[in-house]
Amino acid sequence: MRKHGLFDLIKLLGFCLLPSLSLGHAGSTDLNGGHYYLNSYHCHVSACEMPDTFNLGRINRDSVFTNYRSREKFFNEDDWSFEEDYDGDCQSTRQEMLVLTSRAELKFTNPRNCVVRTGEWLDEYTGEVFTVATQIDLDHVIPRMYAHTHGGDRWPAQKKLQFSNDPINLVLIKRREIRRKRDRGPDRYLPREEFQCEYVRLWQAIADKYNLQLGSRDRNEITVVLRDCSDQ
Repeated sequence: MRKHGLFDLIKLLGFCLLPSLSLGHAGSTDLNGGHYYLNSYHCHVSACEMPDTFNLGRINRDSVFTNYRSREKFFNEDDWSFEEDYDGDCQSTRQEMLVLTSRAELKFTNPRNCVVRTGEWLDEYTGEVFTVATQIDLDHVIPRMYAHTHGGDRWPAQKKLQFSNDPINLVLIKRREIRRKRDRGPDRYLPREEFQCEYVRLWQAIADKYNLQLGSRDRNEITVVLRDCSDQ
């Protein structure tokens, strides 16, 4: 893919994959035994702890001493849902991305074209090309858990869903590579060298769009990579 090719694709997609957002009560509890609702957090078990999300003493920008791991147990998949059929056409977000990014003619598993079977997709992280849809899956450039622990826990429900379904934050990647990346930032994970410049530009663009605070080490790594990109 030529330089900035992914940005060109994002412009083409626009916001066609974004769901129709509405407020609602969380359908399940997190690992802590509670859930967020509007500007509050509700516990449903006796041992449930309260997050620091709405504490008056919590500053807008975290410090270098912030324990991001302590916020992980308050992450709720329902709040950050993305594998849904938001437009009612029988295709989930993943299927929509498979259709929109295939470089070859698609074949589906049923007459309604709900589930993609084969096509051709470039995994930008590894440079590998795949023709079977089940070999790749959606990855969030900035992981949802990372966003949650780095300030996204304070977002309203609509913003969490928007982030989770924003095309600029979605790429189709080899399943094994997704497991290797997990919830890591640029300081602990970078894709193949040929895609690193575009990858960190995406991190920076997404963080700016959502006013998301990145960890200091991740910010430093992005700066280093971008400096090398400029040198090239």
